[in-house]
Amino acid sequence: MQQSHLPGFAPPAREIHNLFFALWPDEATRARIAAAADRLRREQAPQGRWIRPERYHLTLEFLGEHAAFPAALAERAAAAAGEVQAEAFALDLDVAGSFANAKIPCWFGCRTPPPGLLRLHERLRAALAAHGCRVARAPLVPHVTILRDADRRLQAELPAPLRWVVGEFVLVDSRTQPFAPYRVLGRWPLR
Repeated sequence: MQQSHLPGFAPPAREIHNLFFALWPDEATRARIAAAADRLRREQAPQGRWIRPERYHLTLEFLGEHAAFPAALAERAAAAAGEVQAEAFALDLDVAGSFANAKIPCWFGCRTPPPGLLRLHERLRAALAAHGCRVARAPLVPHVTILRDADRRLQAELPAPLRWVVGEFVLVDSRTQPFAPYRVLGRWPLR
């Protein structure tokens, strides 16, 4: 008899795959984001689930939640990404904010998205659509989530902007297993 059928044992959770394109910080940028998050934690003491630095990213395009790894979608998405031509750019994370959903996520974002980010996002969406991938209709709100399930909303300027020189974008598979690392499926450099 399997343990999941015994009293007191829950059945195993079904693994879900979230597929998305993201900007992926280098280690130095991750360290600066982590230091700013620690400072926010000390100064404002928000409660919730703090995101580990290795999970920091800025989502460009979410490709959905899937019950099994969507190999065909990942292949089409990778082919689309290979056609995107865009230049490297600098991004300044200069504000801390929150969304108003029930599970309040807190983040660092940019007051004014740089033109290079907007061009990359537009070109990626166009390439994905041309390859039969569903794209979101919502506008891009550039942010790096640092805290989930916060006890309150945050709104603050960062003492100094966190400069991030973006030289690539990535395709990521995020699995819902507890502590499962993100799996980077592909990387595409920017000119």
